[in-house]
Amino acid sequence: MAQQQERGCLPCTNCFVTVPQDKYYAVESFGKFDHMLKPGLAFAGFDCCGICISFRSVTSRVDQIVVSVHTKTKDNVFVVASVAVQQSVLPEKAVDAMYKLTDVHAQIDSYVADVVRSCVPHMTLDEAFEKKDDVSSAVQQRLTVEMGLYGFQIHKALVTEMVPNAEVVQSMNE
Repeated sequence: MAQQQERGCLPCTNCFVTVPQDKYYAVESFGKFDHMLKPGLAFAGFDCCGICISFRSVTSRVDQIVVSVHTKTKDNVFVVASVAVQQSVLPEKAVDAMYKLTDVHAQIDSYVADVVRSCVPHMTLDEAFEKKDDVSSAVQQRLTVEMGLYGFQIHKALVTEMVPNAEVVQSMNE
């Protein structure tokens, strides 16, 4: 979900730009945010040699990141929980999504790790497997509130895998 610098569609000027359907474009005039552009061909303003006007873009598509969190259960078993988070930019808050956070994935990673490390240590290994949906719900609730402030919508947070320590797996198979 990284931002990108974009260029106009005419050589040596950024007066006109073609905005793809799946992106949000912000127009910056001398480095300061000016306005947002809608998809299609757009006039951004008068520009001299491509130095007065610049563009930033962020995708409107749903993006998924997978976060792996190492934690310990109530019965002292170390597990690695993999959580898949699906998020996208809220159309009405695209400006916040572009200018408030530098690294969206790192922020989501921190919140997911915080929630998983506060839930799983209160469960035994068996309970952690049984209550993956509870952990998913807790992660999704926290991310929805926190990332909404930065212009992001959380579609789903799923605990996709809960892998215990290799020694525990080996002893369970014996």
